[in-house]
Amino acid sequence: MALVQVILLPVCAQSVVLQGKVYDKSNSQKVDFANVYIENINRIASSGVDGQYRFADLPQGEYVLQVTHLGYEKYSQKITLSKGISTIDIALIPKAETISPIVVTGTGTSYHLDNVPVQTEIITQKDIAEVGGQSVEEVLAGVSSSLDFTLSSMGTNLKINGLGNDYVLILVNGKRLTGGLSGYTDLSRLNANDIKQIEIVKGASSTLYGSDAIAGVINIITKKTLNKLDVTNSSSIQDYGRVKQLNTLSFNGDKWAGKTSFNYRHTDGWQLNNLKFNNAWQSNHDLPFLEETYYKPVNKSNAYTISQDFDYRINQKLKLYAGGSWYEKTLFFPFKAQMHNYYYNNRGVSVGGDYTINPNSTINFSVDYNNYLYYTEYPYKYNESYMVDGSVLRLTFYPGDRFKNSDETTLIAQAKGVFKLNDTHNLSVGTEFLYEMLESQYRLTVADANASTYSIYVQDEIKLADAFSVVAGVRAIYYNKTGMEYTPKLSAMYNLKPFTLRATYANGFKSPTLRELYYFYESDRMGMHRLYMGNEDLKPQKSHYFSLAADYKNKSFTAGVSVYLNKVNDMIDYLIISADDYTRLTGDTLSYNRKKEIEEFKWRYNIDEARSVGVDCHVGMKLFKQVKVNLGYSYVDAKNLTQHIRLNGISAHSATAKASWTKKWKDYKFNANVSGVYKSDKFYLEEDETRSYAKPYQLCEITTNHTFYHLNNCDITVVLGIDNLLNFIDHSPYGSHYATLSPGRTYLVGLNIKYHKYHEQL
Repeated sequence: MALVQVILLPVCAQSVVLQGKVYDKSNSQKVDFANVYIENINRIASSGVDGQYRFADLPQGEYVLQVTHLGYEKYSQKITLSKGISTIDIALIPKAETISPIVVTGTGTSYHLDNVPVQTEIITQKDIAEVGGQSVEEVLAGVSSSLDFTLSSMGTNLKINGLGNDYVLILVNGKRLTGGLSGYTDLSRLNANDIKQIEIVKGASSTLYGSDAIAGVINIITKKTLNKLDVTNSSSIQDYGRVKQLNTLSFNGDKWAGKTSFNYRHTDGWQLNNLKFNNAWQSNHDLPFLEETYYKPVNKSNAYTISQDFDYRINQKLKLYAGGSWYEKTLFFPFKAQMHNYYYNNRGVSVGGDYTINPNSTINFSVDYNNYLYYTEYPYKYNESYMVDGSVLRLTFYPGDRFKNSDETTLIAQAKGVFKLNDTHNLSVGTEFLYEMLESQYRLTVADANASTYSIYVQDEIKLADAFSVVAGVRAIYYNKTGMEYTPKLSAMYNLKPFTLRATYANGFKSPTLRELYYFYESDRMGMHRLYMGNEDLKPQKSHYFSLAADYKNKSFTAGVSVYLNKVNDMIDYLIISADDYTRLTGDTLSYNRKKEIEEFKWRYNIDEARSVGVDCHVGMKLFKQVKVNLGYSYVDAKNLTQHIRLNGISAHSATAKASWTKKWKDYKFNANVSGVYKSDKFYLEEDETRSYAKPYQLCEITTNHTFYHLNNCDITVVLGIDNLLNFIDHSPYGSHYATLSPGRTYLVGLNIKYHKYHEQL
């Protein structure tokens, strides 16, 4: 009872509001996107585009207030806060040396990027704003050379250092982004204009994040307002009917804060080639090698997401939050290609809280529920067939009917405590429960499938000296399908300015998904009729990850290089098997007509051994006062060591380049960016064991941003851009492995409007 009173009743000391503006001392202009940090209690804020920052419900006491921003001297001041509202305006002194932002993903605790022991890459809000109306995928691949992506009807397949989407854990504000099909994640649920920053941790991170974090973790952190009220509208249009729309309403009070958002995305789709390979040509060379098709690699689609979040600070120690989201997407196929469409729906609810024990120790807890539905929609009468218990079931659907292909439910409950034991040790302990359920009529070998994962972890951040620190941790994972596993991690950092050296060894873990275990379904994909089969005897995938990294930083130049080895055991993949192998595995003897109808059998199995080894390099320089150049290069050698072949869909060589010029006047800022991406060819092992390649390609774009400040409390940005300046188009026949799905040179127009109402200033 006493504990309840401590949590729920306000503490005796009066709470304090700290606010103010951040400005350039040389010209008195407001400084946007500065990092404002109260060191003693790990509270972080941002000055936003208006230069204003604000903290609510601070306890009275003495603190160290720090402010950092790219191009300015670090600001640090001891402050004493008493009850009421305290206003502290901060003047930053310009300098050439860059200051690192604050990141949390590598250790689960706050660090300046230069001082985080676990190698972390960041894409800032400024980076995202400069590239205009791009998608999240384009932002990631355009800024980091070690990332790549391929699009599909099902979503996005992201790759990090040679390993695909199955091994990349995507977080939104530190929470798993669940829902998706066939190893693809649907990132159309997110809008790049609503992102504060993206943090990327490469390599195995299962100690902190559990299953799936073998290739790395991408944490997408969305914006929150510090103002009394923010209303935003971000709109963009592009060729081929591409429309993006984001509307948000956010408020921040002493007790309550909230955000409502609506994100809409549409495309008319496009076709790169109206011919496809004729599968019948293999058996009859008198037939044409290519035949006409109406299928498109990018189809027409509509998607929108509505979300609502609330925060409530009960007292100085306890904050609660709750939120929910509703997502819908419809994928339309050309009538002459496919007489049905796909419909996706995700419903999510989240609740949780943060409890501050003392300025250096906290506990947080959360429960997240998501339900992802995938339907086939029938705008026309259509006869569908399914395999059920070895026989063919034929059903007739009529206009307006929907058939639920899958119903996937995920429940995640977790709790975590961070305790600063002394000046040397910062201890994190946590536990997580993950429950998954999958229903899919006519597509599973069981009526429904479910699985549970229980885990507990501990991590210690050890500061052995001012320049030397170590992070050590281990996670125990029990997956009820495969048993107990352990995933240790050890990272070390030695900071010898201007050099920083880091080293990591970690284990990764990925449990077999319910689809990999139990799926059994037929599908027409890329011009061929296939039968996909799961395997209940699959082993979990495990990895050993090693990396060494060195970074150099001076006043106007940064550079870094990292080498890594990620060795994956029991990697899960598809094996092409014969009809006789199918009979041996299932006991089902197929008729002659069924053998002709099913052109390919694909069975899940474990590859004994695979590995990805490579090097990442990056260079950043400030050539003049307003010009910045960033270059990146990655080499990766990703192989299936069992068969001695490259892993599918991986470019050995990748490079990115970006140059930006920014000039700010009193109430107007101009920004111009030229950026490019290069990818070498990608290897694919075909179904008949032949080898094919997707072409190498390079894409360039130019974007300009014109921002007008303080127009009746509004900031307005006009975005003008040209994508694919060199007009590269992969005209390969439909069904090929495309280099890129870009339709060629296109034009972008965007408009971003933000209205803000500030808190009262003293």
